[in-house]
Amino acid sequence: MQRLGISYTKAMNKRYDRVGALFQGAYRHKHVSENDYLVHLSRYIHLNPVIEGLVERPEDWEFSSYREYVGLRDATLPRPRIVLTQFTSANAYGEFVDSYMPKDRATISDLL
Repeated sequence: MQRLGISYTKAMNKRYDRVGALFQGAYRHKHVSENDYLVHLSRYIHLNPVIEGLVERPEDWEFSSYREYVGLRDATLPRPRIVLTQFTSANAYGEFVDSYMPKDRATISDLL
């Protein structure tokens, strides 16, 4: 993860003509062992740019894998299958993301 973080930071710094760190603090991980946590966490991640006011819809954030999850773009990096198997279709996952309510954040609060 350290190498990935360094490479990503260098690429973003070069792309946006900036210097310095992109991430605050050291990388941490948390094991997600329940499907309910997994799908809510995925939704939380995909909605972050919307909640922060960076875009209006999750598919508008170019750095997100959301478009791969809902079938709007093909890519090789994300592997959405494990999340999508919890839904009847990619459209059902999109509806799940769209149905977010602030109380849903409690489901993953211990992961944040």
